Amino acid sequence: MITFRDTLDRGVDDASPVSRMDADSRMIDAIVAADRMIASLTAAKLGLVEFAHTTQVGTMAHALAEREFRAELATALRISERSAEVLIDEAVVLVRELPATHAALSEGRVTPRQARVLVDELAGLESTERGELEQRALDAADQSSTAFARTVKRLRETRDADRTIERHHRACDSRHVSSQPGSDGMAWVVAHLAASDSVAIDSRLDDLARGLLRLGDDRTMAQLRADALVDVLLDRDTRAFRRFGDARPTVVVTVPLAVLTGESHATAELEGYGPIDAQTARELAAEAPVLRRMLTDPRDDTMIALGRTRYRVSDDLRLWLTVRDGRCRFPGCFRRTASADIDHSRAWVDGGATDADNLAHLCRGHHTLKHETRWRIEASHPDGTIDWLSPTGRRHRTRPARAVATDPP
Repeated sequence: MITFRDTLDRGVDDASPVSRMDADSRMIDAIVAADRMIASLTAAKLGLVEFAHTTQVGTMAHALAEREFRAELATALRISERSAEVLIDEAVVLVRELPATHAALSEGRVTPRQARVLVDELAGLESTERGELEQRALDAADQSSTAFARTVKRLRETRDADRTIERHHRACDSRHVSSQPGSDGMAWVVAHLAASDSVAIDSRLDDLARGLLRLGDDRTMAQLRADALVDVLLDRDTRAFRRFGDARPTVVVTVPLAVLTGESHATAELEGYGPIDAQTARELAAEAPVLRRMLTDPRDDTMIALGRTRYRVSDDLRLWLTVRDGRCRFPGCFRRTASADIDHSRAWVDGGATDADNLAHLCRGHHTLKHETRWRIEASHPDGTIDWLSPTGRRHRTRPARAVATDPP
């Protein structure tokens, strides 16, 4: 197969500057053409999503039917249900409320990011003013995505100054804070706040950080701002503090005891997050009022048994399942076990046993989905693996956060 690069490389080395410029221009034209093709395919994908949503759920969606379809789409595309929800909302708004934008996306006149900006900013407006703002925004689509977003936001915010306060109060109802896992033992704390509060917090962190710099602190400005935020929320002194403030962690140690004694630097497992370094695990254990030990197979780190001489189903089995599952066991769901139900894969009334092979954590939403829709568990395996069957017959497999030894030594 001859590629575009092949056609450009032929004889270009000895070509005149004009020929080289022409070749470079054609290369940029090809990139632009590819970008327009991506935009067109995105429009087609969103059109299909809207059509599938309409045929399978209907325009007057029932909550469970909506959730069933969202889970089906999320697992099929290998994305989170939150991402699937955003995709569905974008498709519905774009196709039903912003047909001119959908057409422009199909023709490559706007980028997928620009179309998303219009969906975010114009959704929910009255049809007459939405159509007017949409056309004015499309006329400004020759800008970069960032400049375009500013233009659209300005058009939206200035359309009716008398209702600005009302819109702000309504938007404030969506304020929230979330924690998102990062890498190397780090995580993101994301806060969606009123702009005035956000600016005030940012300014306050600057003041605290600069004050420490004046005292000769050798940390960077970014590090000082981050540390100041943690210090304030955990109510600790920034210069002399106990590592975890007033928080008193309950620790489940799922690594060999040698980590706690300092004889090993193997990674530990922080429930609700994932792998953490041995030093952090030791610091947590030092401050934990409760320490629970989970025995693991030194050959492959699989879970074997709880470190207790007596076995009590009510407490120990729950702990076992918490460490094994680590999260909701529905495909693609990462809600923590702390807010999940322990569900029988095979119902108790149908003869399902109350043991590890037949129990798994499901968040409340997916617990309902399993019992009230066509989603069902097809099989549960001794190693903790669960096979799911979707309403359209697709099979999905979820594996536990910690493998279970099926043949313990």
